[in-house]
Order: sequence, then C-alpha cells, then structure tokens
Amino acid sequence: MKKITIWHTNDVHSQFEDFSATVHHLRTHMNKEKDFLLDAGDFCDQKSVMINGTHGIGGIELLKSAGYDAMAIGNNEFFAGVAYLEEMANQNFPLLSANLFCLNKEDIPGVLPYIILNRNDLRVLVIGISPYWGENPESTAFTDMCGIKLFEPTPIIQDILEKEKKNYDISILLSHGGIKKDRVIAEEIEGIDCIIGGHSHTEMDAAECINGTWIHQSGCWAKYLGKLTLELDDDYQVVSASGESIIVEKEKDSAIESVIAQQTEIAIAELSKVLYVLPQDLEFSIEHECMAMNVLADMMWKTYPSDLALINHGILSKGISREVTKLNLLEVSPSPLNLTTVVWSGKQIKDAIFASQKDEYIHMTSNRWSGFRGTELGTIAVSYNVEVNCDSQIIKIDGIPLDEEKCYRVITSDFLQRGSGYEMLGESLKETNFAKEYFRDLLEMKLNDLQFIESAQVIRFHRGKL
Repeated sequence: MKKITIWHTNDVHSQFEDFSATVHHLRTHMNKEKDFLLDAGDFCDQKSVMINGTHGIGGIELLKSAGYDAMAIGNNEFFAGVAYLEEMANQNFPLLSANLFCLNKEDIPGVLPYIILNRNDLRVLVIGISPYWGENPESTAFTDMCGIKLFEPTPIIQDILEKEKKNYDISILLSHGGIKKDRVIAEEIEGIDCIIGGHSHTEMDAAECINGTWIHQSGCWAKYLGKLTLELDDDYQVVSASGESIIVEKEKDSAIESVIAQQTEIAIAELSKVLYVLPQDLEFSIEHECMAMNVLADMMWKTYPSDLALINHGILSKGISREVTKLNLLEVSPSPLNLTTVVWSGKQIKDAIFASQKDEYIHMTSNRWSGFRGTELGTIAVSYNVEVNCDSQIIKIDGIPLDEEKCYRVITSDFLQRGSGYEMLGESLKETNFAKEYFRDLLEMKLNDLQFIESAQVIRFHRGKL
C-alpha cells in the first residue's frame, strides 16, 4: 500500500496575512520529500496593492516561496487581461489551465495545460482548468472583454488522460470550475483519481466520492488549509481517502512576510506616481449625494452612449484626493467590476432609485456578492441629466417625466446588471454590453477633465417642487 498526501488551498483572494499563517503550518507539518502542495485558483485578487502594483507577480513569488507545485488559473488571474496573465505565467512557476486560450484560440505563452510530478516513486498527472460559463452571449462578451477564450473542459481532460495514460500513476484535476462542475466532470469522465477544487468557495469537512473520483475543496480567503490523503494499492488504485479542512494557528511565516514586504514596496513605488492634480478633493458619502459619485456618474454617461447613468455608492470606498495616483484609485475603487450598458424599464429604475433612499438598502452587506469589494451597498447616484424629487417621487430625464412603461438604455455596472443588491433591477430587458474598463480605469482616464468636476456640482436629488 502507498499513501499520497495533497495539501491544498483555493480562493485565497489576496488574504495574504492569513496565507502567511497557512504557510507556517505547512512548514511544520508537510513532508516536502513526499507530499504535494497545490492551489486551485483565485489566489491573485487585484484588490491587493501588492498584486495590482506587480501585475500579479508578487502573488507568484509567494507561491514559490511557500513551495507550491502548481496553481490552476482562476478568473481573478485573468480579469486584468492576457498581458498580465502572460507576465504571471512566465515566472518559472506552473500556472495550469487546459481550457484557457487567447481570443484567436492560440495558446497563452507560459500557460500549461498540465504537468507530471515525480515524487515518492509516484508519477502524478496534474491537469488544470479555469471556470467555463458556456457560449451564451453574456458569457462570451465577458471573456472577449478579458481577451480570452474558454472551452468546455470535459473533452479536453479526456484527451489529456488518454494521451498521457502510460506516463502517470495517479491523476489530479486541479479545478477552478466550482463544485457543481467538478461533480459533473466526476460523473462523466473515468480515470480521474481526485479533484482539488475552487471557485465556489465550498467548505468541505470531508472528501466526497463520485464515480470513483474523490473531490475536496476548502472554503476561501485562507480560512482553511485543505488536506486530502489517498491510500493506493499496488496497482495505484485508490482504495480509500480522507479529506479535512484545517483551521491553522495564526503564527506567521517569516519568509512569506519578507516576500510580502518586498513585493508591496515594489508595488507602492509603482502605484504612487502622481498622474495629475485636481482643483479639489472629491468628498464621498455612502448615504447621500456627493461629489465623488456625481463625478463618476457623469463620466459614465458622457463616455458610454446611454439615456442615463445609474450606479450604487458602494462601488467606491472613499473620497478621491487632489493628487491622483493609481494607488489612490485602487483604494477608492477596489472592485473588479466593469461598466455595463443595459436596458431597464422606467418602473425598474424608479423602484430602485426610491429604494435607495432607505437604510435597509443603503447599509445592506453581503460577503457573497460576486466581484464586489465594498462593505455596504450604498444609495444610488445618477447622471446630471436626471432630476429626482424625493418628496413627490417624481423623476425627470432630460427634463421629461420618466415613463414607467418605457425602456431606457442605462450605463451601470455588471454588479447591478446581475440583480445584486437592488434586486428590482435584475437582468437587462435587451442585449447587455460590457466595457473592458473597470471603474478605476474610467476614473484614471477622465478625472483630469475638469468638465466632470463642474457638472458634479449639479444637484440631482431634491426636496419640494422640481
């Protein structure tokens, strides 16, 4: 009988202080000569100053320092585009994805579909996959925006298993596909010994077996360290497995702390360069109309063809300082959310705007809002061509009363477009269009245009008669 131990993490999302404690535990308990160490993706979240300022390279340096064998490419690794991903993939560390390609369907330089690890007299095939959302227009619009093409991973995995069947003893699928997809793959493909998963942030106390494939995933944000132990017979067949999600002690690893400090220093130096100076600070409020949100709403409306702009205040986290830097903009807008053009009815718009005056919406919080890095939903901001009377509940667009039955073209975010927070908005009534820019990108491009600071002084929310 042989035993194989796979230590693993997933969806760390740049929670590097907790990751440092995870590595301390690994240094103490992991057998480097025999065990395997893998990450199932979404390690490098752009909300981190270190990740943003080093184009993700700082995160790869952490994985190398910790002794990881490989990482699957998650959506957060390709959110910033192919150029960033290429930089990350060419740091002498295996970034794996068998179903991720350039838009022209060519390989992304440096990205590997799989690797074979030789350790403890075992040949271990590790195949990586990224999340696949299907071929519907909304999904392909999003991946097109990122400059990538994703394929259904199942036939690709089957082909690799067949191609390499004489070259490995054990197979691992390192998946950022989510628990539902992992279960489907286990049902449909023979010959995968185990799936180390991510993306769905599933907390699993024990491994589960489907069709002879053992599946394990360990939550998110470095709250847990996963450990999957497989027992093999002399023919390398898995006869038993045990999985656990370990809560580690909070003692940090000095080597990881040193890498964090070094890479953060590099990032801050890069991000702190002054781009330009504004005539004034732009104040921010989560509850009330404010300069920072009015500026953003006006930029949105003037940059992307639409009838109006509508955006929740929670998209920003603080005011914008006079000296504009990339670091300030990252702190102001940490969410990896894109500008999105939708079509909503007048009634949807009206219901959302007046709901946004209520505390239960303004101060709504959730840890499950995809892509959102704010702490509260916030009230709603609108472009300066919109007038709202909070007392009489009358809304005018370009001086004309809003028609509840009419469809309006609205520039907003992919967060609100998904029906998050202001659920009455929901999905677009017609085709959705995603812009490639994040909100901080728009701010960087347009903040030095003083027309937006001037228009931001136009009050949109009134009491009394309009």
